[in-house]
Amino acid sequence: MLLNLSVDSAYGKTAARPASAAAPQAPAAPPVAATTSYPAAATDLLDSPVDWTWRQLQDYVERAVGERHGPQPTGNEAKHAAIFQSFHKRWGHLAGPIARFAFEQQDGFWHSAPVTALRFTKGSDEYFARPISERLTP
Repeated sequence: MLLNLSVDSAYGKTAARPASAAAPQAPAAPPVAATTSYPAAATDLLDSPVDWTWRQLQDYVERAVGERHGPQPTGNEAKHAAIFQSFHKRWGHLAGPIARFAFEQQDGFWHSAPVTALRFTKGSDEYFARPISERLTP
C-alpha cells in the first residue's frame, strides 16, 4: 500500500500549484498638502479689530488658540460665549486689539503661559487685559 503524501494536507503538505501573477495594485494617491482652513464663522477677518462684536472676538481667539497651541476642548459653549460677551462689554473697542496683541505680538503667550479663552475672564483683567490695554493706548 502506497501513500501519496505530496497532496495530503493532514500532514502539512499541499499540492504543488503553479504560481499566479500578483494582481496589479493601483498607484498610491499623492499626499494631500496641509492647508490652513478657517471655519465658516471666521467673521473677524472682515472687520477691523476695534469694530469686532463679541462673536467675532470669540472666533478670532478660538482660531488663534488652535493655530498656536493646537486643538483645545471646547467645553461648555454657553460658558465660552458668556466669557467673550463679558470681555467685550468690559473692554469695548479695545477688546479686539487686546486679543490681537496677545496672539500676534506675544505669539499666544502671556507671562510664559499660553493664552486661552480663560485669559479673557474678569478675574484675569488685572494681570492680562489691563497691562495690554496700557501698552495699546498712548
